[in-house]
Amino acid sequence: MRDDYLHALFSPQTIAVVGSFDNAGASARVVLSNLEGWGYQGRIVPVNWTSGQDPRTLDDLKGIDLAVVCLAPEFVPEALEWIADMGIKAVIIISAGFREIGGQGYYLEESIIQLAERRNLTLLGPNCLGVASWADHLNASLISRLPSQGNIAFFSPSGSMCNAILDWAASEEIGFSKFASLGNRAVIDEASMLQFLAEDPQTSVIIGYLEGMNNGRRFARISQTITHEKPVIMLQAGMTEHGQKAISSHVGALTGSERAYQTALKQAGIIQVDNLSTLFDLARMFGTQSLPKGPNLAIVTNSGGAGILAADGMAGTSLILPRLGRDTAARLADVLPRHAQTSNLVDIGMEATPVQYAQALNTVLHDRQIQMVLLVIAPGLGVDLPAIVRELVALPRAEGKTVAVCLIGQEGVMEEKRFLQRHGLPCYSNPKAALASFEAMLRYAGWKTKSYPVEVCYRRDKAKAERFLKDCLDVGKTELFGFEVQPLLMAYELGFPRTELARTSKSAVKIAKRLACPVALKIASPHIEYKSDVGGVEVNLQTSEEVRLGFMKLTSRVQRLRSEAFVSGCLVQEMILGKPAEVCIRVQRDPKFGPLIRFGLSGSQADIFQEYSMRLAPLSLDDAAGMMRELKVFSLLKRERGREALDLRALEDVLLTLSQMTLDFPEIYTLEFDPVLVTSRGAWVAGARMSLLPQSE
Repeated sequence: MRDDYLHALFSPQTIAVVGSFDNAGASARVVLSNLEGWGYQGRIVPVNWTSGQDPRTLDDLKGIDLAVVCLAPEFVPEALEWIADMGIKAVIIISAGFREIGGQGYYLEESIIQLAERRNLTLLGPNCLGVASWADHLNASLISRLPSQGNIAFFSPSGSMCNAILDWAASEEIGFSKFASLGNRAVIDEASMLQFLAEDPQTSVIIGYLEGMNNGRRFARISQTITHEKPVIMLQAGMTEHGQKAISSHVGALTGSERAYQTALKQAGIIQVDNLSTLFDLARMFGTQSLPKGPNLAIVTNSGGAGILAADGMAGTSLILPRLGRDTAARLADVLPRHAQTSNLVDIGMEATPVQYAQALNTVLHDRQIQMVLLVIAPGLGVDLPAIVRELVALPRAEGKTVAVCLIGQEGVMEEKRFLQRHGLPCYSNPKAALASFEAMLRYAGWKTKSYPVEVCYRRDKAKAERFLKDCLDVGKTELFGFEVQPLLMAYELGFPRTELARTSKSAVKIAKRLACPVALKIASPHIEYKSDVGGVEVNLQTSEEVRLGFMKLTSRVQRLRSEAFVSGCLVQEMILGKPAEVCIRVQRDPKFGPLIRFGLSGSQADIFQEYSMRLAPLSLDDAAGMMRELKVFSLLKRERGREALDLRALEDVLLTLSQMTLDFPEIYTLEFDPVLVTSRGAWVAGARMSLLPQSE
């Protein structure tokens, strides 16, 4: 499968439209009409596949860059073979009736995937609407109404969403540079399209609609690099069980979990939205404004009430409303009406003239400590909106400053709103939406300053770990608990408290003496998932008598509470001295994105605070540190009275080693370290459980 000819999809010199032209409403005729109607400058060759003439005999089919196939699905494989024979490397398959309908359609799509791989074809679709490139005057699609030219590129697997978003963009006067309908993504998927658009000189902002994903890990890996160069904004669907089922039946794609999707997009620096309105708000903002160089936002308004609402909306954001500098306040006093307020919120009043609106905005923009300005205008008696917006767009752009306008109202201010947006000033109907866009711009500006992630490969005896996991699977052991996981920990040089299994109280006493330190007892049973559920842990046992009584207490308690559970005894484990912090690290393999790592507190604290952070493997150094920083409760735990400073580097090592381990062995389905004990001297895995995927899977 090839995607290195993607430029031929958008900049072909010659296009062959393959299909039936006998029916006036046929797809091939629509594509041909759109190509001609958009003023495409290259050569267009109609190929009437059903006319009875062998296309191989046509003389004008040499040197074709792109073929658009509009045939019944059963004719597509034969047409692709002919296309490959003609030396054409890029193909768009408009036809439906493949994976999305299941059954025979699934196998038909598999056959064209294999054909594309065998013949080195770059293939978009099937079941797609086509592509458009404004700079190349190319509309090789089934969509006749497209928005104007701009710097925003858009892709989507859903044809209906393509229609809806393009129509909305045309109504909102948002300009596009490239558009691609991905369809079933047999060969060209989101990752391929993202990689191409990242290098497209006509594209400054990339937006898309996500609906399942064929290769989630590849998409996340590519995105992490691209988002440092261009903002990527995604409208995401399938975040519920019902939505995931609908996606599967819609485009035949498998979906990952909601948490995995959100974690992958966040980790890659992708801006996530959940509605079309926000998608366009952000696309317009990123497409027209400079990224803010700091969090300071000034509010200029003609209505004190509207300005206060805007200031209130900043609560819970990273935006700051600073007091303006003295020089700025003095200049504002010179140009504004006498009763205007010029503190941190500039209220110019309803009696201000159109020129004074522009002067106020221009003055605030030149304040050194201001990085963003929101101009909030409420209609009223004497407020000449048409004249005001003309003065605003005539202002020269302030280099490096981010500006947006909020016109309070709907139908009555629609013309002025469109006028501002047509001239590159984002305009909103309410302050909250504008502030959300500022916040997104600020977060993205911070993301761009982050260094590229550095992955760490830790020492390990991979051959030893591989033999251990193979032995487990060979005997059908797919669930491992506690000390059973120790060989894997040893192969990856992870520290753990010395632990032995005692089947009797007498044996427990002997083990405790051998360990020569305070010990903990933990119930050992394959039927008890979480020991805390049955009070299955006794800690800090100092004497032989305490160990003996603890053993008897644990086993009798568990037999009383869980009579059906098989109890093999108790684990005798050395106590880690000091006052360790207890954390839990869990990994579950997502079908689309791979190992999903969750970090949080352990035991009763986890039940109380219910706070955790998540990342997808592989973890970088920044990822491991970020997971700890995001956990606010963990930050408090580090400063708890009586606790020495924690060895966070050792905890990072556990996280990074766990990430490497799950990447090394796809057969590890779930892995849990609970608790991990962290002190000033290091980190120890005090409890572990693991489930493996049988080899047949």
